[in-house]
Amino acid sequence: MKKYALIILLMMVSGCSVSSKKEWTFDFEKDNSSFKEIFADYHDDGNNYTTYEMAFGREMIPGQSNSQALFINGSNRSDDLFMGFSKQLDGLKKDTLYHFTLSFVLGTSAEACSIGIGGSPADSVYMKAGFVNEEPKVAFDENMIFRLNIDKGNQSEGGLTLPVVSTMAKAEGSKEGYGLKTIKVEIDLKSNADGSVYLVIGSDSGYEGLTRYYLDDVLITATQK
Repeated sequence: MKKYALIILLMMVSGCSVSSKKEWTFDFEKDNSSFKEIFADYHDDGNNYTTYEMAFGREMIPGQSNSQALFINGSNRSDDLFMGFSKQLDGLKKDTLYHFTLSFVLGTSAEACSIGIGGSPADSVYMKAGFVNEEPKVAFDENMIFRLNIDKGNQSEGGLTLPVVSTMAKAEGSKEGYGLKTIKVEIDLKSNADGSVYLVIGSDSGYEGLTRYYLDDVLITATQK
C-alpha cells in the first residue's frame, strides 16, 4: 500500500496525470450499429419528397470486397442537399474535454474533375466529419426548409467541429466504378452532461444530381485531455 501511495505522490509532484481513453470500431458486418441517417437543407417538393430519391441502408460496395457497408443516396434538387450519418457515443466522463481521432473508409464512384449539373459530382460534393455534443435533429426553419440544429457550415465551408475533410472524388488511380479511400480527422470536444457526444459524417452538395456513397470501417478514439 505504501508503495502505491508513493507512486501516486510522485506523479502529483511531477505534474503527470493518467488520461482515460475509449475506443469504438464499426464495420457493419452484422447490422447498421445504430447509425442514423440525416437528410437536411431541402424543402417540400409537392410529391411526397420522392423527387429527392432519398435512401439509406446496408449492402456490399459494388466491385469491392464482400464486406458490408452503409450506403446513402439523394438527388440534390434543392441545390444544397446535406446527407449523412450520425451515431451517439457514450461512456465518457461528463462535461469533460476529449481529443477525438476518427478514421473511416469512403466508397465513391465520382471521378475527379468531372462535370455535372450545377457543379462537379466529385469536386462540388464536400465530405464533412467530426463530433458534436448535441443530438443532430432536422426541423423546418422559418422558410419551411429542413435544417440541421448543429453547425455544419455550408457546402465548401465546414462547421466548428464538423470540418470539410474531403470531396466525393475517388482517389487518384482508382479503377472504374467504386473506389475506396480512407479519411482521417482529429477534433477536440467537450462531452455533454450525460457523458456522450455524437459522431457526424456527411456530404454537403453543390452538384444538382444524384449522389450515392458508402461508409465502412469507422474507427474512433477519445482521449481525455
